[in-house]
Amino acid sequence: MDSSKTLTERFLVALFRRGQAPYLPISYLKEQGDKVLSKGETDKLLTMLTEMVKQGSLELKDGEYKLINDPFA
Repeated sequence: MDSSKTLTERFLVALFRRGQAPYLPISYLKEQGDKVLSKGETDKLLTMLTEMVKQGSLELKDGEYKLINDPFA
């Protein structure tokens, strides 16, 4: 039984919803992802965050990210 978890946009949106601050540093996102995702999945984090900024789902300010448009709402 394969119980591996992959990094998805839906997972990132859930992290932002749970976050304790409006802007979250990449270190927090990586730390939380490492707790539940398969090994090496958070290596894709920066690429996915960049794509979500281009889509208008996230805002990048001073190296921290904020969810501004939930694509799953």
